[in-house]
Amino acid sequence: MIKHIWYYTFRIYVKIVLFFLLKKKTVYGIENIPKKGAVLFIGNHQNALIDALIIPTLTKRKIHFLARAGVFKKDLVKRFLSTLNMLPAYRLRDGVKNMNKNYLVFERCVEILKNKGALEIFAEGEHHLERRIIPLKKGFARIILSTLQKYPDTKIQIIPIGLNYDSHLNFPSKVSIYFGEPILANPYFNTQNPDVSFSSIISKVSSELKKLTLHIEDDKNYEEIISKLENCGVDYLNPTEANNMLSNIHSLDAIHINKVKINWFLPFHLLAKINSVFPILIWRYLKKGINEIIFTNTFRFAVIGTLFPLFYIVQSFIVYYIFNIQYALIYLVSSIILGITYTKTASIPRE
Repeated sequence: MIKHIWYYTFRIYVKIVLFFLLKKKTVYGIENIPKKGAVLFIGNHQNALIDALIIPTLTKRKIHFLARAGVFKKDLVKRFLSTLNMLPAYRLRDGVKNMNKNYLVFERCVEILKNKGALEIFAEGEHHLERRIIPLKKGFARIILSTLQKYPDTKIQIIPIGLNYDSHLNFPSKVSIYFGEPILANPYFNTQNPDVSFSSIISKVSSELKKLTLHIEDDKNYEEIISKLENCGVDYLNPTEANNMLSNIHSLDAIHINKVKINWFLPFHLLAKINSVFPILIWRYLKKGINEIIFTNTFRFAVIGTLFPLFYIVQSFIVYYIFNIQYALIYLVSSIILGITYTKTASIPRE
């Protein structure tokens, strides 16, 4: 019971921090999520931990999700992540001897599906910044097969998810989330004589994901294609439109923007930065130490969720000490309003 309350309390906290991290979040196909039964949520993976955090905030279902084993190294962190239903997924880079630990994790996943629970898996097996679906790994298919072999009457639905960001690294970015139509996994598996390549189910899921996000197959000319799409005003948040534009890329003409839009909120942006100068300076210092650039928004999420509110609370106490509680509350509320104004009205350049 306590763990259940903790999970949903932390989910509320995550939703609040995401509100201040993202300029806009638009969701499509939420009606495709089954209210009951075993479900695998499978999404593309272009924004590190942010991808994993967004999905559970969009459904009432309690979700368990696999995360790379590297973040579970410290015992205290491992215990904390476990309370949030996170399970470690080991890869070859984590050491061959650790690969056997995946069997125990997969067994846990089997029991979750057997009990009509929900799992979140990023089947690409790694995060990346490229606007494409890279070849899917077999892990999710092995979990399904193991579940059906052990519990053949279990019906398992797969929900493909397209996570689309207008910017993976800059702040504040917009995101659109597309939940695809459910895929009943059972017909794709022969439990008596299984196809261990899992080619059919992998092909099906990959094909659906490519409809829900921009998929640039051409690796050789990737940068050139991205440049042309952006010069032609591509909307990354609309995967159908973006993929249609991609298919007609050779006939596209660049858009010439003559008028520069004036952002009337710039004075408020400046005031917000002045009011937050110390946490901003600390963030810029911490940002230099991020080894993998794809984790930029993950660290930004942590800073927004801890450092900024702590700073405002301390400042409020100082105002209270110098003046009174009324001025302290006015300062605190004003800081929150300035933060919201900046996040929801600031514009960012393309990456």
